[in-house]
Amino acid sequence: HASYHTSKEVKAFLETHRKQIRLFFLPPHSPELNPDEQVWNEIKNDHLEKEPIKNRADFRARVYSALEKLKEFKERVKSFFRLPDTQYANPEETPA
Repeated sequence: HASYHTSKEVKAFLETHRKQIRLFFLPPHSPELNPDEQVWNEIKNDHLEKEPIKNRADFRARVYSALEKLKEFKERVKSFFRLPDTQYANPEETPA
């Protein structure tokens, strides 16, 4: 796992929010198990492939814009957690 996943800041955040967050440790090289990958696929396919990215600032602005737009589609986001490989992380179907 990447070192930033276990940084002091992340550990402190998790400790502060431990009642709202459940951790799942995924095997390496298993993107199909990670709901984040569904988000990135959505952003790449719908927002980043339309025209070439000019530079890092353009990339960042377009990703942030895409994430803001995606927040408006709550059912779409929920669908990322209903896939066979990601249901384990669905808060509506997973016991606490």
